[in-house]
Amino acid sequence: MRQALRTTAIVAVVITLAYGYLQLSGHRGYALQSGAMAPGFRLPALAGGGTELASLRGKVVVLNFWATWCPPCVSEMPSLERLHRTLAPEGLAVLAVSTDEDAAELQRFVTEQALTLPVLRDPGGRVAADDYHTTGYPETFVIARSGVLLQHTVGPAEWDTPEALAYFRGLLRGAPAPPAAGPTR
Repeated sequence: MRQALRTTAIVAVVITLAYGYLQLSGHRGYALQSGAMAPGFRLPALAGGGTELASLRGKVVVLNFWATWCPPCVSEMPSLERLHRTLAPEGLAVLAVSTDEDAAELQRFVTEQALTLPVLRDPGGRVAADDYHTTGYPETFVIARSGVLLQHTVGPAEWDTPEALAYFRGLLRGAPAPPAAGPTR
């Protein structure tokens, strides 16, 4: 009887661990892959109102998840702003989704940096973690006009190099996305 209880307990632990692993792999730590549809969301904008990703269908979107307390995010932000200022008139949508809890600190940062790109709020990173499976910041997704994920970049990148601008201009013209093209790290 004692041996049967021990075996049952071991089987229960193994099943629990397997279930936990499957839940973890399905919800966090395994970013969305190129070719997947970008999950929709509606998030409040720091400037007021809100933005729904579906409203940008038909545009190429650069979706960046970041936070003001993240040094690599802060160092990357100027290149995202320059990308926005350069290619927004050509139709590129650059969205900076802040996971900061403190709206006042976020507003201070945006004002100090004179950011003009749309800054959305995802306090605590629920959309980032649950829908996009981010594991840290910054993480950036390039989304095609059709809503399909083209590229996923973990960590900071230079988004406004001549090569990156050529990559995005190609996407805006409707050229197929070469897998290795885009920003440099």
